[in-house]
Amino acid sequence: MTLIAVPIAVSDPAEVADALHTAQDVRLRGADVIEWRVDTLADAQASGTQSVGILLADSPAQTLLTARSDTEGGLCTLDDEALADWFGDLLDAGCQPNWVDVEFDRWQRSAAIQAVAKRWQAEGVRVLFSSHEYTGRPTDLHQRIAAMQEAPCDAVKMVWRARSLRDGLECRDILASRQKPMIVLCMGPAGVMSRIMTGAWGGLLTFASSSVTSMSAPGQPTIDELLHQYRFRQLDQATAIYGLIGDPLGRSPGFVMHNHAFDQAGVNAVYLPMPVAAGWESLKATLAELVGRSDIEFRGASVTLPHKQDLVRYAKEQGGVIADIVDRCGAANTLSVDADGEIAVDNTDVMGIVKPLLAMGFEPNGSKVAILGAGGVARAAVAALLPLGATVHVFNRTPARVATLVEAMQPFGSVHVGSVEAGPFNAIVQGTPIGMAHGDHPQENPLEVLGLDATVMMAPGSVAVETIYDPVETPFVVAMREVGTNVATGQDMWLAQAAEQLQRWTGRSPAKKDWTL
Repeated sequence: MTLIAVPIAVSDPAEVADALHTAQDVRLRGADVIEWRVDTLADAQASGTQSVGILLADSPAQTLLTARSDTEGGLCTLDDEALADWFGDLLDAGCQPNWVDVEFDRWQRSAAIQAVAKRWQAEGVRVLFSSHEYTGRPTDLHQRIAAMQEAPCDAVKMVWRARSLRDGLECRDILASRQKPMIVLCMGPAGVMSRIMTGAWGGLLTFASSSVTSMSAPGQPTIDELLHQYRFRQLDQATAIYGLIGDPLGRSPGFVMHNHAFDQAGVNAVYLPMPVAAGWESLKATLAELVGRSDIEFRGASVTLPHKQDLVRYAKEQGGVIADIVDRCGAANTLSVDADGEIAVDNTDVMGIVKPLLAMGFEPNGSKVAILGAGGVARAAVAALLPLGATVHVFNRTPARVATLVEAMQPFGSVHVGSVEAGPFNAIVQGTPIGMAHGDHPQENPLEVLGLDATVMMAPGSVAVETIYDPVETPFVVAMREVGTNVATGQDMWLAQAAEQLQRWTGRSPAKKDWTL
């Protein structure tokens, strides 16, 4: 069984009691190992040694002792000889963790570190040789791993900052060919998959933080997220992998709701964050790797900004099945992959927009609708509303993008370049990224950015839909409420479209009692 270690940093003897309290807490929450991060306790000399002894003796779980150097992301500034001397002092004092982390670079260059590592092992302590690269993938990655496995250690740990999801998948390859117990993980947003799937892939151990404010490495999930949201203990090689592809991802409800729905339905599947940098080449390369691998069960993804139109391009290149609505709007947000690697794309944003509008009493036939934006969400809104008899007016800062959308959609109904004179409107759909928490304009109201006045735009009894879910209370939502307009939030839109996605992936609709935010 792959173990879960929670790092707890102790920098001062005065912190020992609180640290042990935290250790007790995370043990009850499911931790198997406490990694005592004692990077700076050596500076406390005798009291530091005594503190380590107390931490190890009173630890409620297995222990991993780590003094991470400042060159590998920690705070320990001791040179090799000074660290070896301190480790010797710990041994002399009877300190005996289950594991001790020894940086491989230190071991290679220092006879003193080599001697103390051998002494640890002689005392029954298992030695973990580690290597960390915070700037990216090491150019000598495989040579370094081979050298560590050949060295006299009990296990190997290799961690680097992922450049893309493909680095996380490389962790899977390395674990498949391991010669010793091994920890192989990637840091950063693109490395989250490696941290969650390492149990299914045969890793010795993964790391989880006690809280969102105590991460010891970027991309580290909390122990509660790992065990309850992602169901780490239940994942295996047959687990179907789904995820959210986009840039940026933000705080999507999908990481909670889709995983919860899989759990409630008894489906062996997990929904993961899958950041993919903007650009056609990035999406194409990532999907080619995910879809093309037979050793992982990649079965689909939600696809958000800025990849919705490129997903259609990818499906066409691969000869995939393209839903009629995707042909109409030229954008897709849902990817499905069958067991043979055949793909299909759909656009559930359409239902995400229509259902909240209808729930607010909107009558589309003969109505006038203003669409803010000209990207994938805006295209979905146009494609959703035209067949229902609405006349659509598109507003955007870039006239060329509006013209392209209007031309593409004209065969399907009345689409016009947005004009205030055409108002007031019966409904407005906010389809720009303006107001998104992780976007370029989180505090701005798209109406104001486009030079529009809400009081002029909205007819009596009109309704509005926001498509941004992070935050829920966007400047647009606030502005609509201030003028008395009934508005559906991005969460309403998200729930409607995500329920459609789940149906396409699993053939099941979520239980309403479990499908609330």
